[in-house]
Amino acid sequence: MEEIYFYGYAEDEPSCAVMRRLFDYANMSNSDGKRLVFRPGFPENKRGYGNLKNLATNLVQMTGNAGLFVFVMTDLDQEACVPMLIQRWFPGVCRLPDSLIFRVAVREVESWILADRVELANFLGIPKANFSREPDTLGDPKSHLLDVIRTKGRKRFHRDMLPTGNAHIGPEYNRVLCDFVNNHWNIDEAQQYSPSLQRTVDALRRIA
Repeated sequence: MEEIYFYGYAEDEPSCAVMRRLFDYANMSNSDGKRLVFRPGFPENKRGYGNLKNLATNLVQMTGNAGLFVFVMTDLDQEACVPMLIQRWFPGVCRLPDSLIFRVAVREVESWILADRVELANFLGIPKANFSREPDTLGDPKSHLLDVIRTKGRKRFHRDMLPTGNAHIGPEYNRVLCDFVNNHWNIDEAQQYSPSLQRTVDALRRIA
């Protein structure tokens, strides 16, 4: 079996967990003997959009000149569209190298997590009717998730996911989401309700 080794970078821990699961999913569905593998220590959590974006020039050099494979995942956030985000990250680059798998969650990785609302509802113990059916259309998926937890959550871990003071998330937010992604997230289901996730799955399948 041919193994293709990747460097990987994301802006937070839930995104890193999603990247690992996506590799597992792509490997399960491949039919030509290829296997996607992260190099030891990767994917790396760059701890923020700005830190991740600062890698842009190096990413093109790594994949274009050195021929290395790199998987990068970021959030669209408030950018108007994916092509505009790519243009801002890689000014003057007409076409990204084939070995640079640059994928954008519309508008945040929470969209991809929310897309499996059946399993997410079961995991959180909150009825699925409270979660959006079209998470890619949400202006702020993280706020949507936190609002549902704030209004419908009754358990201690729900409270520990909520931010206090100047924090954007609670102390248990990342841990709980990573637990869900690692052990419960159904990618077959989720990609039906998140076009940006489905495009990412398709891109990885073309390699594997």
